[in-house]
Amino acid sequence: MDMSDVSRRLELKFGLGTRPTLRKSLYDRLEQLVDTVGPEAYHVIATVAADSLGKEHPGRYFSKVVILRLTERGILRSPEL
Repeated sequence: MDMSDVSRRLELKFGLGTRPTLRKSLYDRLEQLVDTVGPEAYHVIATVAADSLGKEHPGRYFSKVVILRLTERGILRSPEL
């Protein structure tokens, strides 16, 4: 399992969409999660990326669902109010 260059690989796969700065920040944050959390975070990201491929807008689907799944698994925490 190659867990390096996550941000670059996601950018190649899904592009930067209509809000490139925001999407690039997401990819960089996901790479940081893989570096700190490890295989569990990578597995969630890879699974969502694979699920995205058949969708009408795979980049949008990925961006939305990856945050949801990482939060559901407790890997990513929502900010305090």
